[in-house]
Formats: sequence, structure tokens, C-alpha cells
Amino acid sequence: MVTIKDIARRAGVSTATVSYVLNRKNRVSTECDRRVRQAIQDLNYTPNGTARKLKRGRSSVIGFVADNISNRFPACLVHGLATAAAAEGYTVLITDLHDEAAGELRALDLLVHEQVEGIIYCGFGTVEERLLQIQSSGTPVVVVDKPPLNRGLPSVLIDNAGSVQVALEHLFALGHRGIRFISGDPNNRNTTLRNEAFRAFSQRHRLPCPESHILTGAYSLQHGYAAALRLLDEQPGFTAVFCGDDMIAFGAIAGLKSRGCRIPEDIAVAGFSNDPLAGAMDPGLTTIHYPMVEMGQRAFEVFRALRSAGKRSVPHEWLKTRLIVRRSTDPKCPPFAESGLTISDARA
Repeated sequence: MVTIKDIARRAGVSTATVSYVLNRKNRVSTECDRRVRQAIQDLNYTPNGTARKLKRGRSSVIGFVADNISNRFPACLVHGLATAAAAEGYTVLITDLHDEAAGELRALDLLVHEQVEGIIYCGFGTVEERLLQIQSSGTPVVVVDKPPLNRGLPSVLIDNAGSVQVALEHLFALGHRGIRFISGDPNNRNTTLRNEAFRAFSQRHRLPCPESHILTGAYSLQHGYAAALRLLDEQPGFTAVFCGDDMIAFGAIAGLKSRGCRIPEDIAVAGFSNDPLAGAMDPGLTTIHYPMVEMGQRAFEVFRALRSAGKRSVPHEWLKTRLIVRRSTDPKCPPFAESGLTISDARA
């Protein structure tokens, strides 16, 4: 087995210099760094991760808890996280809950057992007490996307209420007064915040807002399709639909079209997330752009700040969203997104 002594002998340097290079410490010259890396390549050396972890007291591994990694949001988030982590010599260990909240404690216990250096949490929000325990033991925890109830947990979030307000004000400015909201999972904390924002908007503009104007359900095409048909059957006369995410919006558009409705001439539709298909739809979908990849990158930055000795306060990062206007709400826009985009900021 090749050792760092072999690497040092081959490169003509000390074992300490080899250790500095392996641990990414900027204590060696460019020439020494080049010789050590060439020796590593020539001898096909692979560091013993377990031994390094025991010696250094760290694993260079970050744990990531996902509600369902097959969903677009956690997949994009972990892409941003893993990219930022790899640039600093970290790897990401993913635990997937497969949409089962009951598995959250088991997933966290697994990551603690693996001695990860930090945990980026994008679960269901049912284990905040356990997250606080892990944090108090010295392992940094960062909650992403779903606002924690306990402000003692660091977080990376978007302004749900502000984002909803921007989309609804856009519809209002176009003359819509009969606006309905096809919302998402009522057990999701973001859903609650968006529902509250819809009610606040209606109250501010003195628009009626009975419970029937908000239709909750799964974040899915099927819910959007069924809810759109239900609105047409039970609440004729509405002129615009705001949807809790783009999957719901795609389903709603299909449902409305199945009944002969023209989008946006008869009914305008807006979504939330800016799915890659949003600009390819006919018509292109007006939607809130969700900075998913950037949230993963920012979560790693917060983790690094928490690891630093000087970080004392609990950071709460808020990322901007933006409204992308396409033809599903504005008939003056071209059919597709490649032209005629307008952008507004929703700030926390």
C-alpha cells in the first residue's frame, strides 16, 4: 500500500509538505504542490479517509436530508450544495426520506453516526427538537426552504409572502379581480405562508376571500387539473388562477383547455418555481423564479460560517425571487419565453 512517506520520497519533500497538500493548506510553494500532486498521480495514491478522519477529528462530509430527492427542488438544491462543497474538499452524504416524514429521526441518527461535519436539512420540519440537540452538540445545522419555527436554527429561505404578493399584484394590475388560488399540500409550512399571503392580498384590495377561493392538495399535475375543473363547475366567472407551483399550473392549464378556455384571453394562469418547461409551454407560463441551486450554494456558505470560530449569531439568509412574465397572463407577450420577458424583484 502506498503511504505518504512514499509520496514524500518520490516528490523529494517532507511528509509534512505532503500532508499540507492533501489537506488543502496553503503552506507550500506552487512548485512543491505540483511535485506532490504528480507523485500522487504516478503512484496512484488514494488517501485513507477513515484514518484521516480519526487523525484530524473531522470527516469532510456534509449530511443532506431530502424529503424526496426525485423532486426537482431538493435535486437542484443538492446540486448547488455539492458543487460548492466539492470546491472546498467536502463531499455530501444524502439521506432520502422518500416522502415519509416518519423516517426523519432515523435519517438524522444515521448522519450523526457517520460523524458528518454538518447537516443541511430539507425535510418535513417535524424534528426541530432533534436538530437543536445536534446543533448544541457542536455539529452545524442549516435548515433550507421551509422556515423553522425555532429561530435558533440557522436557515436559508425565500420570502414566500413577498413572492406571492408580487405575482398577485401583477394579476391585479392586468385588471383581474376574480382571482383563485390552487394551493399545495396543507401540511407544508410554505403552503401555509402562501395561503396567508393570498388572504392578506385579498383583504388589502377588499376582494372577497372565502375558503372556497383556496384549493389545497398535492403539488402535482393531477391536483391542478382536478382543481381547475372544480373551479369551472363550482365558481364560474373567475378570470385568473394563481398556482402554488408550476406542476399545479401545468395541470390547471390542461384542465382549463379541456373545457375550451383560452389562456390568457379567458382565464390567466400564473405559477411558482420557474420549471424548465415553463418557457416551452404554449402559452409560456408566468411564474416566480425560485433560486434553488443558489439556495444549496448559500447553505454551504452558512455551514462554513458556522464552522468558523468567530461566528456567534444565528444566521438567517433570505434569497431574492423574481417574477417572470410570459403569455399565460399577458396576451401582449409572445407565445414563448425567448422574448418579451419582464422581471420584478420580491425581496425579504
